[in-house]
Amino acid sequence: MHMNERPIPGQTLLILLAQTGDRAALEQLLRDIHAPLRRYITSLVGADLADDVLQETSLQIFRKLPFLREPTVFRPWTFRIASRIAFSHLKRARRWQPLDDAPPEHLTTLNPCLEEEPDEAFLTLLDHVSPASRAVLLLRYQHDLTLEESAAILEIPLGTAKSRLHYGVTTLRKYLTSERKPA
Repeated sequence: MHMNERPIPGQTLLILLAQTGDRAALEQLLRDIHAPLRRYITSLVGADLADDVLQETSLQIFRKLPFLREPTVFRPWTFRIASRIAFSHLKRARRWQPLDDAPPEHLTTLNPCLEEEPDEAFLTLLDHVSPASRAVLLLRYQHDLTLEESAAILEIPLGTAKSRLHYGVTTLRKYLTSERKPA
């Protein structure tokens, strides 16, 4: 288990209580996951759709929580739900561009040791990549998850996650290089 996936103390108990219908436990779980999900969703779909996606995600968590078998995977499970809903909203908004056929070239990574939240400039740069690559970049660098964990959350093969990461990094490098060139 990745260090960011470790349940917060008492989270397993809250999940079990919420699964038995304890409303206070469910509300606490939703409060605990709200900020990380909001950052992820807003970065993925933009501020205009974020509230709708977050609300739908919370509703799906409520509906599907009784079926969660392993409480220790609660956090990645919520990110998987959020990813599905966000991509669905993006498809409806016709902003989705599938990149399953992206060239699987040599993987190039950014600094994997981000200890602080990415700054606003980084998040603004992500507007220049596709939602598919943006999701992998956000999970990898904003939430400090491994590529394997990111692939599992997004329910894609590891090779696809690597391709999307590479495509996103390459796109950002091209954009930054073109910005530095004198006109």
